[in-house]
Amino acid sequence: MKSLVKKANSFISFDLPLEKAHITTQFANIHQRLQVQSPEWSTTATRQKLISEYWYTYVIGHFGSVFALPALLIIIISGGFTHLPRYLAGFMVAGLISFLVLYLAVYRHYFTAFYLPQLETIKEEYERKVIEQVEKCRQAQLSNFALTLVFYVYDKVSGGNMLQCNDHYAGLLTQLFGVDQGSLKKNLELILGKRKELSARKQTEIRNRFEEAYAFFESLQFPQGVLILKELASKFQH
Repeated sequence: MKSLVKKANSFISFDLPLEKAHITTQFANIHQRLQVQSPEWSTTATRQKLISEYWYTYVIGHFGSVFALPALLIIIISGGFTHLPRYLAGFMVAGLISFLVLYLAVYRHYFTAFYLPQLETIKEEYERKVIEQVEKCRQAQLSNFALTLVFYVYDKVSGGNMLQCNDHYAGLLTQLFGVDQGSLKKNLELILGKRKELSARKQTEIRNRFEEAYAFFESLQFPQGVLILKELASKFQH
């Protein structure tokens, strides 16, 4: 009961739309729901949705509660339906003046001074969290070259020996790993192509990528994969 009274007071005083926790929850819920319907949905579009909700849900709902509903009750209690045109004209004038005062003193002021700045902050926080999550996933993922090495091992173990150095197979690996097709093709050229003279820096980088792949197969307790990699690694030793 206390919770309902608190929410009612918050609504009447027009505090609810300005609460950061409320805006944050709204932003996340609306954005996630609309992204399911339209994967390309942006945070800017969600921001615009919330701005529309402020004016067309909260402002209209608040004004209706503090003026229109009491006005209707007065008409009913006073039996004003018999003189409705007279009452209606008076209430329309009073309503117009009341809305203008509330618009200037409350709705517009609160929107520009409180609601919009908070919404911009919440939008930026949401975008930053998404970027941080993507970065965590990238850090946890093997490098492009190590991913190619892993697939090379499985291709050898399966006995398929189907892996080739061309756009088609690079595209297939892109579908599988979700990384750049061009870099995957270059990796295939290094692994499957003729032995090349590599700079000291490139050799160090390749050794590090092999270490990633070794660690992966060791964690998987798959020694055969490590042996296949070591055989391939000899190609890059000078």
